[in-house]
Amino acid sequence: MEYWDIYDSEKRITGRRMQRNDWHMKPGDYHLTVLALIRDADGRILITQRKADKEWAPLKWEIPGGGVRAGETSEEAVLREVAEETGLSFTMQKGRCIHTY
Repeated sequence: MEYWDIYDSEKRITGRRMQRNDWHMKPGDYHLTVLALIRDADGRILITQRKADKEWAPLKWEIPGGGVRAGETSEEAVLREVAEETGLSFTMQKGRCIHTY
């Protein structure tokens, strides 16, 4: 079973966890999600197509990303998600955080 840490509105870990996709959080609870915008030398952006069996937005196009697992940093999560979804391997030295909210 995969777990996600629960954060407050200031992006601080509350010490509580939730099961992946269990959307019964209290008002003011948040979990982290990461997205990877990957561009090649020509400026083209990598997009992936969601699997047909996905509950939300099957077969839609998106950029790689997903939920941050309990105990993971955003950087660890984005590298893991890119590898899981594309098979590509990166390091944070090759990237940078553009935006967080």
